[in-house]
Amino acid sequence: MRKRLCLFLLTLCLLLPACASATQADTEPAPKPDTSEEHLTETDTEAPSASEEQLAEPDTETSSASGDDPMPELSEREQNWINDIRFLQERYKTYHPDPFYLCSEEEFDLKIDWLCQHVGSLSDNDIFFELTAIIAGMGDIHTYVLPSGSLYDYLFPFGVQYYNGRLYLTAYMEGYEQLEPYLLQEIVAVNGADISYLERKFESIINPNNKWNSREIFCEYYFVPAFFDWADCGSQDNYTFQILDENHKVQSVEVPLVSYEEFNSTPLVLPESWSYREGNLAEYREGENGGYVYIGLDQLSGLDEAGFLEAFEKASGLLDEHPDCRKLVIDLRYNPGGKMTLSLSSLRKGIKILKEHSIDQSYVLIGGYTMSAAINCIGLFKEEMNAVTVGEPTGQFTSFFAYDYIGEIVLPRSQISILVATMWHDGNDFAGAIYDENGRLYEWEDTILPDVYIHPDIEDARQGKTSALEWILAQ
Repeated sequence: MRKRLCLFLLTLCLLLPACASATQADTEPAPKPDTSEEHLTETDTEAPSASEEQLAEPDTETSSASGDDPMPELSEREQNWINDIRFLQERYKTYHPDPFYLCSEEEFDLKIDWLCQHVGSLSDNDIFFELTAIIAGMGDIHTYVLPSGSLYDYLFPFGVQYYNGRLYLTAYMEGYEQLEPYLLQEIVAVNGADISYLERKFESIINPNNKWNSREIFCEYYFVPAFFDWADCGSQDNYTFQILDENHKVQSVEVPLVSYEEFNSTPLVLPESWSYREGNLAEYREGENGGYVYIGLDQLSGLDEAGFLEAFEKASGLLDEHPDCRKLVIDLRYNPGGKMTLSLSSLRKGIKILKEHSIDQSYVLIGGYTMSAAINCIGLFKEEMNAVTVGEPTGQFTSFFAYDYIGEIVLPRSQISILVATMWHDGNDFAGAIYDENGRLYEWEDTILPDVYIHPDIEDARQGKTSALEWILAQ
């Protein structure tokens, strides 16, 4: 958990890896924007529209016809934020291949106008979350705002995870043993704000149409004090979590804040039965009803083909060592995607290696963090190996906006970056897409349902077990 967070903070981006598809969009993608300060014209930075002029340069020498006081002058900070927000408004419309696929231009402009009118009453972090919610509301998971480093000035000294739709404390930092009694206990509120309210808030900044994806991303990247302040249930210096004890009674637990440096340098205490893994690997695992060969695929990018195929070649050797093994498990639960052309080409070679063995049944584990190019991998496993998907719904559908290059908008004053999709990718239609009368996916076509639903269960977790794998072992 922390390794992922640290890597993310070092790069200051919540980067769902680019899905550079071999499939071309129906229309040519917009040219990559030049958002450098030198490129900005006077119109970009200083010539707002008529409605902006009222916001940015009010006439302080006249009063309204009703005799009200004149509008106050804007501070430099307010003007800078308004310029940045208007810059984003214009550039998003220019560079996204279909900016209003799900959300209308009128709604988008109203949200932008509201934010411009309220910059004076919002903190910088609050403005960041409002911008993030506006972009998330456009319905394109590959277009999103990269977090500002200031969000992570202070963190909580513990980690969280969802089990069967409920939020649990799953780790704490050494030195904060007062949290030990609440390890693997359910968090039901923060400063009295119910978790269901907070879920709606974090869905609004991540993926309003897909709770499975929102939960995963929130736990990994946005479970920070700044979020709770924006959600109006923080107090900047006092955070009390309502957590159920082992008798299911609510206990109020005051939680201190730690700096990013302290969080990064202090070991985490995990449940004794847990182990942590990341990267691609292959293992043989045994159960009462026999065993299976397990391939964990966390990476589809950052590897050459030889590195990618290493796990498949090891799995082939394990199948040779265990000739009675007839089950294969491919774990895509922690795979957010990667470069599609390389991953699919390499994956076909990996599948060819596996098909040299007698395998009765293949299973693919999926969940809310399974996105982008990993979705195409699911289709290939189903097509080539008749795989059964097991777990929870994915974080994305088979077709989606993607990248053929990384389109980036940098707001000139705050330096906040927004990654922008540059093309539409038509994916494998194994999930049975449904389109409206305009040929567009409905907004609820935002996930792939598993063939077999197995929700992570807290009782399994307390025993160091993975619910989906336990189900597969029992087959």
